[in-house]
Amino acid sequence: MSTPPVADTLARIVARKRVEVAGRLDGPVRAEPTKRSLIAALRQTGARFIMEVKPRSPSGHVAKHSPGKAIRAYAPVADAVSILTDGEDFGGSLDLLRDLRAKFDGPILAKDFIVDVVQVSEARAHGADAVLCMLSVLDDEKAAGVLREAALLGMDVLVEVHDEEEMARAAALGAKLIGINNRDLKTLKTDLAVTERLAAMAPSEATLISESGIKGRGDVKRIGPLVDGFLVGSHLMAADDIDLAARELVHGAVKICGLTREEDVLHAAKAGATHAGLILVPDTPRALDDATANVLAELARGIGLKPVGVFRGAQPEEVAAKASALGLSAAQLHESDADLDAVLALLDPDVEVWALAGVDADGVDRARSAAHRTLFDTISGSQSGGTGCSFDWSALEGRDDLAEAFVAGGITPQNAAEAAAIGAYGIDTSSGVEARPRVKDPAKIDALFAALRGPAREQV
Repeated sequence: MSTPPVADTLARIVARKRVEVAGRLDGPVRAEPTKRSLIAALRQTGARFIMEVKPRSPSGHVAKHSPGKAIRAYAPVADAVSILTDGEDFGGSLDLLRDLRAKFDGPILAKDFIVDVVQVSEARAHGADAVLCMLSVLDDEKAAGVLREAALLGMDVLVEVHDEEEMARAAALGAKLIGINNRDLKTLKTDLAVTERLAAMAPSEATLISESGIKGRGDVKRIGPLVDGFLVGSHLMAADDIDLAARELVHGAVKICGLTREEDVLHAAKAGATHAGLILVPDTPRALDDATANVLAELARGIGLKPVGVFRGAQPEEVAAKASALGLSAAQLHESDADLDAVLALLDPDVEVWALAGVDADGVDRARSAAHRTLFDTISGSQSGGTGCSFDWSALEGRDDLAEAFVAGGITPQNAAEAAAIGAYGIDTSSGVEARPRVKDPAKIDALFAALRGPAREQV
């Protein structure tokens, strides 16, 4: 059988759904009202994220990750999750919704092609707190019926639009939550300019979400000032490392360094960190013995963080041995080019090597091209890196290696957004989020990540 034209995809799915629902439901399903509010979750300060579990798509793309793995990756950083419940084209189900409800505490959006109001109570009975109402599928009378039924169950409705006419209809319906779908459902092509074009038409009192085509932090920065949040699915489900992709999407890459306690590793992960820095330099304030380093590295890996070992003066053989024993994702070196080459030759190919480039009043040290990433940090006297002092980040502007680099040096909750704004891959902080040496301050960690969360439209 030949594949139908792309333009027929939406019509085909909707026709199938009408038959499917008519054969399955003959009236509302008994369900208790929800106490979770999707809108409330999305109206918190800063850009907010609905992360989607989408097992497959009509194009035939199959997700790299199981729904269970996805929900575990999303839980620390997602404000809500969206779960595809259509089976034939998206590989989801209401049973999947019920299963994932037990694994996520926040609001859940049941994402399906609603063609009959009875699907609202059915979704609620399986654990949904909100449903999708596509104005490309429903006329105003039926859409209003979905809104009324959802209100009876305390549910929110994401009213989805793709063009000016649908945005005007959403406003006339009094939609409180509007999603601008950047994907044309007739051609399946995505274009972020759809959000840029329609956002100004949205009622100011509505919560506004940009859906589809969000492929990373750059897109979040581009359209974040126009909306209150994002719905992201394909980018995450297709990522090689879904934990890293989810965390980077919300805050960018962030390494919390100098970790010495399990509770601090746990809090860093909960806040949204991507990397856990472990100091393996003897006789320094935050140095770890082998046993503690092993415990913290194993803990970090188990909760979605990438453990990074920091070395200074270690022989290449020692670096390679510890990287293997601890299961490090990266080895951060403060060594010469010769040492760097030797370490690269000994390390497992999956382990990155980060090389420090010092910055002082005289300029920036030469970055070593053999390294996977450069870490720009402050030089103070004879100490290169780990000084707790910041430098003029504008000195890095225009560098072609900045997009793959980390920036460190005196980064605190107060200046983190400024440091991130220069365009580096990530930021690295240690003393800036401490209560005292070796002890992190949970409030400072939370403040750091709040500062790194992009602004939403009401803050611009």
